[in-house]
Amino acid sequence: MAWSTRELAELAGTTVNTVRHYHRIGLLEEPPRRHNGYKQYGVPDLVRLRRIRRLVELRVPLAKIGAAGSRGLVTADVLRQVDAGLASELERLTRARRDIAVLLRDHAPA
Repeated sequence: MAWSTRELAELAGTTVNTVRHYHRIGLLEEPPRRHNGYKQYGVPDLVRLRRIRRLVELRVPLAKIGAAGSRGLVTADVLRQVDAGLASELERLTRARRDIAVLLRDHAPA
């Protein structure tokens, strides 16, 4: 099975520009090209791209994904760091929502 860049991007739920960006920064290797010069992606490329996209959705920095190597397996420490950052962000957002609720309740100026 072989896909073009556009087809690969669609299958992975991303854009052609994102795939090209991942090539530029070394997260996704350039695949072989067809006789007409078009890239020819296979199942391993799709799996790698889906792993990258999943880690991005989890807010793992691209630099950490790149450091994980071609298998895209980030360490537990990286995941703990991301989780701690998300917990901190959640606390900040919760405080902001409480403050907004008070302002709304009291009809107070911001």
